[in-house]
Amino acid sequence: MAADLETRMLSGEPFTYGGLCATYGKELNEDCTRVIDKTIQRLRRKGLIAFTREGRSTVWRPTQQVQP
Repeated sequence: MAADLETRMLSGEPFTYGGLCATYGKELNEDCTRVIDKTIQRLRRKGLIAFTREGRSTVWRPTQQVQP
């Protein structure tokens, strides 16, 4: 499951935390927030994703390191 989540985050398509929870929430049950948050933070620390603010939303995107 975490591998699918990481693949989705690095796919090049922008994502939001809420969007991931809505997509993967049923599969992850109560662990939804923890698994998604830990994956986002791990990728952020490695410099693979970065966020921008778009209105009230925090939108995450892969950095140039990841994009082909």
